[in-house]
Amino acid sequence: MSDLFIYLFSTALVNNLVLSYLVGLDLQVAASQRINAAKLIGLATVYCLSLILPGVYLLNQLVIIPLQLQYLDLLFYVMLIIFVVLLSHKIIQRSFPLIFKQVDSIVPILLMNSILLAVILLNQIKPTSFFGSLFYGLVTGIGFLFLLLVLTCLRERIDNENIPEPFRGFPVLLIALGIFSMGLMGLAGLQ
Repeated sequence: MSDLFIYLFSTALVNNLVLSYLVGLDLQVAASQRINAAKLIGLATVYCLSLILPGVYLLNQLVIIPLQLQYLDLLFYVMLIIFVVLLSHKIIQRSFPLIFKQVDSIVPILLMNSILLAVILLNQIKPTSFFGSLFYGLVTGIGFLFLLLVLTCLRERIDNENIPEPFRGFPVLLIALGIFSMGLMGLAGLQ
């Protein structure tokens, strides 16, 4: 159980993709304008990663590896992302028409989300099982959501402070994100 907690903590916080590889930083900065939008985009990313990574595992085991189509794997992954996002969009449209308007506005953001493809490619480095892929997608999405909410709250506090003119807005946000990143990466040496 302690190994599971260490893996969860390590993947979500210490080895956070946005802070370690700067993947999805543009989405983080853009989505951190309002807390409601940040929650919605973060939860949608957790949902998509939890479905896409097990789908990639099945796609690899059932189609790509048996048919020796490794040279087309990136195309298959992008098509899977599009399929999952658009199918989920249609299901929400038919099943939950009240929240459809909120979800409809984030579909283009999810389709252009670089973190979905980055997590797929990073998961390919170390082979895992079906449930390992599911867990890695869930934990990485939770880490993305956590950082998005932290960045949104940080941005609200920064906007209310008296900051010198050259540092207002994006520069102070990047400085704060760098300090936050160093703090979390300092936890990497803990045993």
